Amino acid sequence: MEGYKNTFERIKKAKLQNPEIKVIYEFPKEEAKTKFTDWLDRNPKYQNIIDEIRIRPEK
Repeated sequence: MEGYKNTFERIKKAKLQNPEIKVIYEFPKEEAKTKFTDWLDRNPKYQNIIDEIRIRPEK
């Protein structure tokens, strides 16, 4: 999950330059979403960067 920090720093800078950008993380399963949201709970400074977290709809 360490790679997320670098990604979030880049996204944070991009959103400062383009505030209308929406960041949506979509996961294939609830388990993956839970793992990610648990990580966000431990790293709250990144929570305001993400606009939506959801499960990918089944086809």
